[in-house]
Amino acid sequence: MTESPEFSRPYKTDELPNKGRIVTLDPSTDELEAIARRLGLVSLNRFEGTLKLHPEIGRQISLQGPIRAEIVQSCVITGEPLTTEVAFDMDLMFAEDADPLAGLNMTEEDVLTDPEIDEPDPIVDGRIDVGEAAVEELALNIPPYPRIPGAIFQGIDADEDGGNERENPFAVLSSLKDKMNSKD
Repeated sequence: MTESPEFSRPYKTDELPNKGRIVTLDPSTDELEAIARRLGLVSLNRFEGTLKLHPEIGRQISLQGPIRAEIVQSCVITGEPLTTEVAFDMDLMFAEDADPLAGLNMTEEDVLTDPEIDEPDPIVDGRIDVGEAAVEELALNIPPYPRIPGAIFQGIDADEDGGNERENPFAVLSSLKDKMNSKD
């Protein structure tokens, strides 16, 4: 059984008008909390956007528009909460036949792909989940190492005791070997 996404907004592709449809992101407080848990955030204060779901040539559907979010993460140095504004433009393409391996007896290693070309995402069961797609794009745009301005990493001081030489980690084994040899 597959779990449903925290912020699911599915749209049937066969009900999409030719001029497209405007989709407004409007997660509830519970959905914001669930998304924050999933993405490992302290909190997600705001997640908004106005996206256009639009049919394209070749039986593909585009999803485009700006997204803005206010996230709270823990600083990687101090652990203190850090609020960050995240803004990005979503630009995805969906297609019914998006899986190049579908129906073929091939593995991913058998298919050569161009890393510069974005393959369309699949349309699953005739639907596009705009909410889940937006959360996935947010996840890709979250700063990986949030740091409060001015926070400085105080590394481990290898010379804590004032000596210049580090203790050999195998010294204990060497002394054990010496004891074993002396019993012979």
